[in-house]
Amino acid sequence: MPKLDPRHPLSRSVPDLARHHLDAAIAELDEQRLGFDSAVHQARKHLKRVRALIRLVEHVHPKQFKPIRKALSEAARSLSEFRDAAALVECARTLAPYLAGRQVGDMAVALIEAVERRRELLAVEAPAAERLIAPVIASCRKAIAEIRSADFGHEGRAASILAEGRAENRRRAQATLKVCHHGGEPEAFHDLRKCAQATVFQAAFLSPAWPFALAAEAAEAKSLTEILGHEHDMEVLNILMHSEPHLFGAIADRDRLAELIMERRSALRHEAMEIAGRLYEESAKRDEHRFEALWKMASSAKK
Repeated sequence: MPKLDPRHPLSRSVPDLARHHLDAAIAELDEQRLGFDSAVHQARKHLKRVRALIRLVEHVHPKQFKPIRKALSEAARSLSEFRDAAALVECARTLAPYLAGRQVGDMAVALIEAVERRRELLAVEAPAAERLIAPVIASCRKAIAEIRSADFGHEGRAASILAEGRAENRRRAQATLKVCHHGGEPEAFHDLRKCAQATVFQAAFLSPAWPFALAAEAAEAKSLTEILGHEHDMEVLNILMHSEPHLFGAIADRDRLAELIMERRSALRHEAMEIAGRLYEESAKRDEHRFEALWKMASSAKK
């Protein structure tokens, strides 16, 4: 993955990196070489990377950068229904061994069949969904231009700007983790996952300053995102069971499945909170001071 270059001012390195991922998102949606579902999934990942990048510098000019990030978020959300349908199939298949271990393997088979049928129904609508792609591509192109013309502050403050942006994500994660510890709603765990995703991407962008430590940080954050991603997919599955019960058989089977899903989600939440506790244990201020010094050293060493 391309990284921010300490040798270059933010006004060059951030737009270059953003353009790389936005061009990649456009190419995925335009070419669809591996099919519509894959194109949507990969494009949304590129948009998430750009949003994580913007968060590193957003505090410099919030009124300038926040609308760009929000517009990219809306663009990704417009494609979410089609990605969610594929994610639910993956979720059901991952959940199957757990259900089999509870002596309800037949329930796993029925669950997989139900979400696969739903994905097939949405696939029939894929031609109509193509109309959603043009606005997303337009949003990407607009963001490229807006990021290129944005004000990134004084060139000499690059280290402190990036350190503060990184620290802000840590503060957000720590605050969200407290909510989760106090019986947070599903949205709190989803927010924690978004913080962890930002950590993964930002650690990669900033790795020239501290390669081995940030690689380890990204690996642990990625484990956290995968656990919370599975937990979130089961929340979506639970909602689907209530909104479209006809897909899931008899009432008794649905009730038992809902009970087992909640049991599994509880275990995943516990595991996630242990990882998040380690990942975000250090104070944001201490991390900010250290990273600022490291980025300055990396910048000086490469001149």
